[in-house]
Amino acid sequence: MNMTVITLTPSQLHFDWGTDGLVLWIEELDGADTLIGEMNEVLSRIGFAIELQTGWDHRTDGNTLHPLYGYKLLLRDASGRWNAIRTDEAGQFAGLIPLEEMDYEVAYDKVMWLD
Repeated sequence: MNMTVITLTPSQLHFDWGTDGLVLWIEELDGADTLIGEMNEVLSRIGFAIELQTGWDHRTDGNTLHPLYGYKLLLRDASGRWNAIRTDEAGQFAGLIPLEEMDYEVAYDKVMWLD
C-alpha cells in the first residue's frame, strides 16, 4: 500500500502559471510579494501538476527527470517585474535573478541566455 502525506500551509498561495515553449512562467496574484518566501511550495505544486498531466512520477520512476527539468523559470512579482528563478537538481528554489524587466517578451529573451 502506498501512503501519501499532504502538508497544508496555513495561508493560501495566490499565483498563476503556464508554459511558453521552454519557459515556465509564474505570476504572483495577491500583490503582497509573499510568493518568494513560499517558492519551494509553489515549485512543488507546479511539478505535481506537470506530473499529473504527463502521468510520470519522478520519485518512483527511476529514469524520469524532475518535472521542472529543462524549463527556464520566470516569476512576475507584485511590482510587475520579471525575475529569473534558479533551482537546484532536485527542483528546489536556489535563488532569484532580478531581470528588471516589465515586458514578458524581453524577459523571455533574457532568461533564455542564463545558465
